[in-house]
Amino acid sequence: MGRGTCGDQLINNVLKLLTDEMIKYQEFDLAEEYTAKGGTSQIKLEWDDFKTVRGLMIYNSYDYAETFVDVSKVEFEYKRADGSTATAVIEDLPFDWDWNAELDFEFMRPGGSAIAEFNEMPVKSITITVSSAADAEHLALGEIIVLGKDAPCDGVDEFKAYSYTNAEYGPSHIVVDSQNFGTVPGTDLSTNYGYDVLHDDGTDDAYILQKGVADQFAYFKDVYSTSFYAEAGETPPRYDLSSLMTASEAERSEYRDEYAARNSLIFLAGNMIREENIQSALDALQAYGVTKEQYTAFGFADYSKVKEIAVSSLVEFRAKYEYRLANIKEGETPASIAQELTKDISQGFLASLPSEVSDALEEIGASDMYGVLVGSIFFKMAGLLLPIIYLIMTSNSLIAGQVDSGSMAYVLSSSVKRKTVTFTQAIFLIGSLFLMFCCTSITSMVCFALVDVTTDLTYAKLLLINLGAFLVMFAMSGICFLASCWFNRSKNSMALGGGLNMFFLVATMLGLFGSPVLPSIVRMKALNNFNYVSIISLFDVVSILEGTTAFLWKLGILAAVGIVCYIVGSRKFARKDLPL
Repeated sequence: MGRGTCGDQLINNVLKLLTDEMIKYQEFDLAEEYTAKGGTSQIKLEWDDFKTVRGLMIYNSYDYAETFVDVSKVEFEYKRADGSTATAVIEDLPFDWDWNAELDFEFMRPGGSAIAEFNEMPVKSITITVSSAADAEHLALGEIIVLGKDAPCDGVDEFKAYSYTNAEYGPSHIVVDSQNFGTVPGTDLSTNYGYDVLHDDGTDDAYILQKGVADQFAYFKDVYSTSFYAEAGETPPRYDLSSLMTASEAERSEYRDEYAARNSLIFLAGNMIREENIQSALDALQAYGVTKEQYTAFGFADYSKVKEIAVSSLVEFRAKYEYRLANIKEGETPASIAQELTKDISQGFLASLPSEVSDALEEIGASDMYGVLVGSIFFKMAGLLLPIIYLIMTSNSLIAGQVDSGSMAYVLSSSVKRKTVTFTQAIFLIGSLFLMFCCTSITSMVCFALVDVTTDLTYAKLLLINLGAFLVMFAMSGICFLASCWFNRSKNSMALGGGLNMFFLVATMLGLFGSPVLPSIVRMKALNNFNYVSIISLFDVVSILEGTTAFLWKLGILAAVGIVCYIVGSRKFARKDLPL
């Protein structure tokens, strides 16, 4: 071997360690490594005469902290066919980090090298430019091996494409007493020598046997598959080696933390939506009356929503952990803090939620959602909208509309008395509303017979709900009838009677979001005040569903309001002056 030079100051001042034909594998080995200051180093190997060269192996350090991360350039001084010299360059010679390192744990598998192989050429010197990690204090190389012959070959004018064929070899696993070591049937997984996978038959009781202490490739069942990532719209995890190996130690640490956090969220969310885990959660929530349909409606069987919950839990854990580490108490260790925080977050789904959410879940589990939907939403709001519009328009046209248009003058010019007119119009309005709710009652009972739901609602309660809705309309029609009898102008009648009834409906809609029928987690208590300014609130659906008698006196008030309004309106019309 010829001479070697280095452009940087050596730490151990022994350049010959690069060509001593010894590679350091362990800290306690007698062999030593070439070591220079961190950064970029340029190493030159040269001979007195040209040598035949066909390969180069640059061995990396056994110490992860001192490895080279980049062989940016290899320059060969070679001879042409006419005897002149030239320079051939290989840029960015790769090093197989997947094979030669464990990046997760930051250690090297000693003996790895960056390899260049090419057709023979006569070479007199080789200049190698290598770099360490950005924050590395030292740069170390295990060895440089030049493959070739002492006698020079013919000069080279053209570099031809280089190819080779590996020698054939036997199976990668060994056979001992008919037991296979190393391969996993049906997959592209493999292990090093030392694991007996014969008993892995795909069943729940399958197992593998460890036969050697150096095996680092034992596998976990069902974890290797990437099909879940595709189904969830996620990208399978993979280290970004190109940027990771050129990053500083702080950047690598941050990358590892983010990598672990991102993929642990996918792991947690993916497991939470598995059918067996959903059933486990339902078993824990059984005491709260939460069914599978409700659990699914909450979004806990949806991957994206569960992942959001996992993100919140992880952020909470990391924030608390960093705070506890910064304010560590006597007797505490990082491990004990992590264990305590993990236990707190893993106490259980309901226990880890705010009390308001826990109470809301219990309320939802204990409530009759179908009954609430039918009684409090349809019959108190949506189902009343069309009848309200009908009674506003009809009551106005029965009295005030005719007075305003002048047609009432023709009616009263005959022998028909005013009391007879108001009585007839009132009976028509009440009767039409009654027939309307008779149809509603029949339809609702037919629909109830067709649906298959678990509810406390019965046919008797459904009839009472229809009766309550009719009495609400009876009271509101009385208000509109009173306004129609009171005013001579149709616009005034509709403004007061129609305006009041529409206000009652809107107030009921707003009041629903503050009423006790909604879970406390979504309830806005301030909106409950609207329930105190609407006569529709006297329609107590909750009392009917619960089977109490509190709704009776409230329905009595509604009936009384309607009767009083009809009587007062009739008397007012009988006594007032008409523009005839």
